[in-house]
Amino acid sequence: MTTILFGSDLSEHGIPAARWAARLARLHQQDGRPVRLVGVHAISPEELSLLRVASGGGDKDATDALRDEFREWMSQVETFGINVEISIQIGAPAGALVHAAQLNKANWLVVGVSGRGQLSRLIMGSTAERLAHRPPCPLAIVHPDGFAWEGDARALAPTDFSPSATGAVELAADTVRNQGGHLNVLHVIELPRSTPSLVEPSAYPAALVTHLEETQKVARAQLDRLADALDLGAQLTTEVRPGYPSHEVLATAKEFDANIIFLGCTGRSRVAEWFLGGVARGVVRHAPGTLVLFPAVDTEE
Repeated sequence: MTTILFGSDLSEHGIPAARWAARLARLHQQDGRPVRLVGVHAISPEELSLLRVASGGGDKDATDALRDEFREWMSQVETFGINVEISIQIGAPAGALVHAAQLNKANWLVVGVSGRGQLSRLIMGSTAERLAHRPPCPLAIVHPDGFAWEGDARALAPTDFSPSATGAVELAADTVRNQGGHLNVLHVIELPRSTPSLVEPSAYPAALVTHLEETQKVARAQLDRLADALDLGAQLTTEVRPGYPSHEVLATAKEFDANIIFLGCTGRSRVAEWFLGGVARGVVRHAPGTLVLFPAVDTEE
């Protein structure tokens, strides 16, 4: 049984995430795999109290009213005959989503990048940072113009060869294998912080050039082994770039015209930290596509 959860604030901004989750559920169903699709709406205790007063009833009346609103909101989303379970959670959005994901043993958690109320701050605020650093399962942050399970996937998967990054690459490969498209696996060799960002490689000190050449050779060998294991043929390219992770990943995404980026949540370099730290708030808001975060594996805890 595959369980797919999606968060909703019942605004139009949540529609792309719900559609993304429903289409993913349909793919699993078409493959003959049983699937559950669960929509989660979080409400604070204060908001619940106000709703209870407005409805003139108790907590059950208030949550029943929210369920009715959720059903009406879902009428905008094609669910392909799949029943949508509704979960009303009381508390902060990130904690509520994690709780619901753990309670339902979710295989996917899907959220949007903007909206109204607390959920609109999920991805941009400190709560989101905690969720993104340790998602309970693969977390899809859906960009309205990103990959949506229709048409080819142009997937970018940065890797530092850590277990979670490898998991993200394998998930990206499965997506391209099943959906069609192309996967670019990128490894960034991080330059020393003392290296000016605008200096041409020809101006690097000799010791740095030697270090980069040796490191690139090792990285390319690792990428070749990974490519052999993925067995995607012409649907796969690999690339090694020296530079700063933030710049190189964004530059590659733009050059590759990526509509979905897969990233491990922990690793040996600053790649994951960059995406999930302070700079990420702006990057996610203006991302060229959907972002999928693969959770840490046991060896990285």
